[in-house]
Amino acid sequence: MQKRTDYKTTIKMNRKTIIITLLALVAIMGWAQTINSYLSFIQKQSVRPFDYITQKIKDYNVVALGEDHWIKDHMLFLADYLNHAANDTTFHIDALAWESGNSIDQKEADTLMMSKTFREDLALQILRDAPDTYGWPYKEAMEDIKALWHYNRAQGKFSRLLLLDPPYMLQFLDGDKYEYTLSRDQSTANKIAGYVGQNKKVLYYAGSSHTQRQFHCAYNAKSGMYHVQATAGKILSVLYPNRFFSIKLWGGLMGSNGYIPVTDEFRWERCSDGLADDAFRLNGDHPVAFDIVGSPFASIKVSDFFHFIYTEQMLSKTNGSPYYEAETMGDRIDGIVFFRPVSEFSTPHMEPKLFDDSFVKRISKRTKGEVKTRNDVYQYIKKGHPTLAEEVEKYIK
Repeated sequence: MQKRTDYKTTIKMNRKTIIITLLALVAIMGWAQTINSYLSFIQKQSVRPFDYITQKIKDYNVVALGEDHWIKDHMLFLADYLNHAANDTTFHIDALAWESGNSIDQKEADTLMMSKTFREDLALQILRDAPDTYGWPYKEAMEDIKALWHYNRAQGKFSRLLLLDPPYMLQFLDGDKYEYTLSRDQSTANKIAGYVGQNKKVLYYAGSSHTQRQFHCAYNAKSGMYHVQATAGKILSVLYPNRFFSIKLWGGLMGSNGYIPVTDEFRWERCSDGLADDAFRLNGDHPVAFDIVGSPFASIKVSDFFHFIYTEQMLSKTNGSPYYEAETMGDRIDGIVFFRPVSEFSTPHMEPKLFDDSFVKRISKRTKGEVKTRNDVYQYIKKGHPTLAEEVEKYIK
């Protein structure tokens, strides 16, 4: 009798194993089919990233290049592109609209771009006034500014480093009196729109959350409503639908403090479960750029790409929520530039010259005394941005 019970139990277990195996096979087949759709599309693309961006600048007034913060490779991509384009006289970039600088330094930025020699002192001032407590202290950011300066020399025509942040952002950081004017994105859109009105060319380099056609929003529990602001990318695309083009530099999954580290072989957590990354790998990780319209990239749901689940509150139609479940990456961006696998990305290098005595005092004021020395500055950065820990530890004594 006991043997018969064991036999029945074994049958049930075998059936369960078979079902699990079949489900796994179905999942694998679905994964393979998705990979093949990406790969089939990628293999048909032949335009190199620099050529792609150049053509878009020729075709549009504003080309937005959405980057990921705290990634060395994205910063250097911009510098490399500007150096590549410097001797091409078939087009001209009238302005590099740059997120990491405050408009209070626009005069200094203009002086720097017109200077016969590279004024590192002015570049450092611009980076100190960038919208973060400790500025934007990265050598690769300095390389971006220097590359635009070289572009000016080679072109023989003025190209402006257009600093985007409104003054109140810096005044707020320093604890000074300030008057709120426009949101950062509205201020950015207004500055860039002035160039479009003159039929000039702008390369807009900023975090992807600003360059994409989307909304920033925060839920107010007291009022039960969302406070919503359109990004610069959204505003410009509505104002100039045929003159604005949004490109995403391919990257990993961003958290508020940088890429999210994982323990597997990929180092960084990959977007959309890494399906597209696997397709790029199967294509030999060859640099390529393309429009996403009509591609499998366009149909990726935003929630799948960024790994989040919509809540009932987010999908409500009565609280001002800008979210909708069917939103895809095709709704947000126009093109993708893939130039290197995410697994090979690294964090930027620190520029210690930024932290002179005067700036350390400003940081001390901003942190209410938490930072008193240069050593404290690096400890502060490490605490706030764990992805930068390995780099800043070189400077901690």
